[in-house]
Amino acid sequence: MFLDKKKLEIRKTDIRTTEGFTDFYKKYFDYVFSISYRYIGDRDEAYDITSKIFVSIWERRNLIDQKNLQEESSWERYLAKAVKLKIYDHLRSQERVDSYLSTVARELSSLDTTTEKQLSFSELEDQVSLFVSELPPRCKQVYQLSREKGLSNKEIATSLLISESAVKKHIAKALNHLKSQLTDYTLPRQATGA
Repeated sequence: MFLDKKKLEIRKTDIRTTEGFTDFYKKYFDYVFSISYRYIGDRDEAYDITSKIFVSIWERRNLIDQKNLQEESSWERYLAKAVKLKIYDHLRSQERVDSYLSTVARELSSLDTTTEKQLSFSELEDQVSLFVSELPPRCKQVYQLSREKGLSNKEIATSLLISESAVKKHIAKALNHLKSQLTDYTLPRQATGA
């Protein structure tokens, strides 16, 4: 009986097997999710980050040195570090989205006022308005206060009685949505400097 328990314990910590990984996932999912949620403040984003971490571990399961991670505290440190790295990646991604949309807006605002270019800019504004209207109500409201009325995150948070991190989350969600919808939009050649 003692040997069976020992074999079971080894199987549970051997993430290279489907059964072992499933046990590992069940054991540490809430731990990873709670850290993600604490820093991101959004359940969907935290779930996404948590899922990405476990997918990454599964894909690299044969490369991970499990001998050094046999103790529970070792896995917890490993997973906490993985969460930290994924959150940094997430935040860098949000900065790139902001930068991309700022560049597009800057380039479009520098267009000559020829009829064709004016129509292109007007079309983009219409598209942005349409895509903004697709956002969830609170996300749309935060985006409009930020981008259309020019309020700071702190002013928006105070106005809507939500945290600044919630404001950042809504803006990031809106910008991600806009970027994904505007990928087919191309700038006129004169605007890009080409």
